[in-house]
Amino acid sequence: MKILRIGQATPLCPTTFNKISDQFRADVYKLFLALAWYTGERPEAILRINVNHVYADVAKRQPRDTVIYPAYNRKDRKTRQVDTHRALKLMLAAYKPPETGFLFPSLYSADKHLSRQAVDKAFRRAVKKAGLENQGFSLYSARRGFITRLNEQGCDIKIIQRITGHRSISSLVRYIEVSDAQLKNAIDNF
Repeated sequence: MKILRIGQATPLCPTTFNKISDQFRADVYKLFLALAWYTGERPEAILRINVNHVYADVAKRQPRDTVIYPAYNRKDRKTRQVDTHRALKLMLAAYKPPETGFLFPSLYSADKHLSRQAVDKAFRRAVKKAGLENQGFSLYSARRGFITRLNEQGCDIKIIQRITGHRSISSLVRYIEVSDAQLKNAIDNF
């Protein structure tokens, strides 16, 4: 668990995702968290995403069937496409995106994206309002929650690796949280 901003982020679960999302004042932050939750991408890549990587037709607010994270936006420098979850499609259809450029443009400069610091500040406020402060949540909590959920649903580790784009399984498994209930179930069903 992350304590005083040190260590691994606590993964979100459906309940904590909804509690935090409900506390955001602006839809831009709700959509950011939803993209992290439903695609499992890193915060930096989400902030740099272009509207055309999310929408097939921006003017009609028609989401793509896959969210595209181009290689130049990602840490591993490999393009990643993630199927667009039905709940994310609904959010994208309801969201009013900019006509061109970044999906999350800066409030101060048209040629820049929203800063990580701005999103982090809004996230921390929402966590506090949700009564979840000091529990280790950070912007990486959605990514860890996404990967943990896939594991809990019984997805093979190689499938999770393909979905997330991790180069090695050893780096991937650090994102997977194993609960006491899962440990007990494993022993009980041995």
